[in-house]
This record gives sequence, structure tokens and C-alpha cells, in this order.
Amino acid sequence: MFLTLWNVYRFHADYAAMDGFDPDEESGFVAIADRSPLDRWVLSKASVMAESYHQYFEDWDFHKAGRALEDFVVTDLSNWYVRRSRRRLWSESDSEDKRACQHTLHEVLLLVCKLMAPVSPFMPDVIHRALAGSSVHLADWPVGSEIVEAFLPPRDYTLEQQMELVRTLAESGRRIRVENNRRQRLPCRYGWIVGGPDLSDFHDVLAEELNVEELLTEDDLDAFQRIVLEPNRKSLGAKCRSDLPAVLAKLETADPDSLLLEIEAGIAAIAGYGITMDDIEVRRTEKRGYAAATLSGDDFGDVSLVLDMDLNEGLMSRGLARDVIRRIQSKRKELDLEVEEGIILSVWIDGAELAEDDWAHVQSETRSTTASLNGGVAPSGADSFEVDGTKVTFTVG
Repeated sequence: MFLTLWNVYRFHADYAAMDGFDPDEESGFVAIADRSPLDRWVLSKASVMAESYHQYFEDWDFHKAGRALEDFVVTDLSNWYVRRSRRRLWSESDSEDKRACQHTLHEVLLLVCKLMAPVSPFMPDVIHRALAGSSVHLADWPVGSEIVEAFLPPRDYTLEQQMELVRTLAESGRRIRVENNRRQRLPCRYGWIVGGPDLSDFHDVLAEELNVEELLTEDDLDAFQRIVLEPNRKSLGAKCRSDLPAVLAKLETADPDSLLLEIEAGIAAIAGYGITMDDIEVRRTEKRGYAAATLSGDDFGDVSLVLDMDLNEGLMSRGLARDVIRRIQSKRKELDLEVEEGIILSVWIDGAELAEDDWAHVQSETRSTTASLNGGVAPSGADSFEVDGTKVTFTVG
């Protein structure tokens, strides 16, 4: 947890320094009510964690307090909030959303430092001094006491429930991709949410997490499903006996929708034998080109996530660009480059085409001041990787 907390602090501090962020500047302050749902969610979760942490201390359950704090820092703050907020801070221009994100990170880090201080006096003090200019050990206890008023962020239970569903849908999307052998960085053209509460405030966050280019809502899951009629061999065997193979063969080639209508109307027959609902089992499955998963919960009922699994050259190019960007960013980190530092980039791709717009996106995301694609021969010793049969070689200078 300590390394994770330090990385979150460095992420905030680096961008705050680049932007000249001043948490005490009143003109740049963004009220919590005016911040994004993602900001309000992490503040609400921080408040819940702080109250639980305080109660565990009063109950002498110190190990439970530590686990609650660690789970918040690692799972909620770092793995979700910071990861989903990175792009908000990348823009060089000032904006209210960018300032809201900086204020939120500042406030959450200060709160975490105050909670950690009694059990880990050193790192929280270093971070608190850097952010607030004073020792954390001189700060008031944020949960309050008989003589100190509590100053925790506001709770929003509804927002917490909605975000929990969003995160569950995101995890379902990852499972769908694994089950259908589609790598995470290869985008889907469309995704649909079927049923459940209104999550329109989180569509941008969820679309990015699912890696779908457009996230829509749909009322009827039947739009993505087809009927499959499975034979009840025991019933059909007793009825058709020696003709069973012929009946099974014709059942397999019959149009399931038409046959089901005939069965429900009592007029269905195959190879001269009347077919009833006792002779079949009706099953629903996704139509070709779709993959889906359904969640059930007491708070939101049944919610389904459907992904469009079709592929085209544009999607493959954008997916390849994502893989290239990830590798180059890892190389930047390995070289210990500053966030704003530009690079000289050379890339060679063998086995696929990278669209012009996607190549421009690679250059922008990696802060390349000079870049070349498939220029000359790749030098020996250059970094390389393969994805879906495509070999990519690159150098960063």
C-alpha cells in the first residue's frame, strides 16, 4: 500500500506542479457539488472508509482498520479513481474539470495521511508537509471527537451504488472478452446496457473501461438473442423410435422461430410426427457477432451487458495503436523521463497497417516531438513485441 500511496501522491504532485495548482486559491476552487460524479464518488468512499477506520480503532480492531484503509487506497483511489482520471489531467489547457480533479486528489490524500499518521508516522508526514506545508501530527483528527468537529466529505449512497454497478459491469466486460478470445486493447464498435438503473452519468467512464467506441442503452435483450431448440431425446425416442435420426436431422436444420410458433399453435410436424413442447427444450443464446453477460442484484435487478464482437480494419488499427502506446509509455517510465518531456520515436510494423489518424494518436499520447513510421531498417537491439501475429519494433530517444 505504501508504494501505491506514494505513486498516487507523485501523480498528483507532478501534474499540480506543471499546472501551477494552488489548493488555497479561492478563484480556482471547484465546489464538491459542481464536480464530476467520479470526484464525488471517491470523496464519498473516503468518508465511508474514514468512519469505518475510526470505529475499528475504538473497537481495538487495528488489523481491520488497516485493511479498510489499504483497500480504499489500492482498489478505490489508485486502481479506479486515478486510472479513470489520468486523461483529465493530460490536457495542457486549464479547465474546471481539471481543477476539480486536482482538488479532489489533494483532499483525499490529506485525509488518508491524517488517518495513517497514528500507525505510520513518517510517509504520511512527508506527503502532508508537501501538500499542506505543515506536519500531519499537528492536524485535527478528521472524524472528529467530543472536542473536535468532524470535517469529512459528504456521503452519497446512491452514487456509491451506481458506481459499484459500473465497476461490476466493467469486470463483466473483461470476462466477456476473455471468454471470446478478444484482447482487452482491441476496441469494440458498440456496447449496450440492457435494463437496470440510469447510468448515463457514467457512460464515458464505462465506455473507456470497456474499450467500446459507443455505449448505448437498450430495453429488450431479445434484440441480441436468437432461439435454439434442443431435442428432448427421451421424449422423441419414445415417439419416433427408428425414425429418430431423421427427425433429429430435420430438427437441426429447421428455422427455430417458425417451428416454435407452429409448436405453440399445435400444428408442428417433422417427418410425419407431431412435435410438442415436451419434445424440445427452448434455449436463448446471443446472435452471431454479439457476446453478453447478465448480472442480478437486489439493488438494481437484472442488468445485461452486450458487446459487438465484429471486427474491421479500423478497429484493428486502433487496437494496435493502443498496444504501441502502452509499450512506449512503459519505455518512457523505464527511461525515467519527466511527464512533459518529449521523445524521438521510430516505429516499424510488420504484418498490419496503422491508419494515419491512429499514428497521429500514438505520437500525441507518447509526447513524440519527432516520429517516423516504417522508415528505413530497424536497428539491432531495438525493442519489439508481437500482438495477433503482428511484429512491432520501436526505439525511443
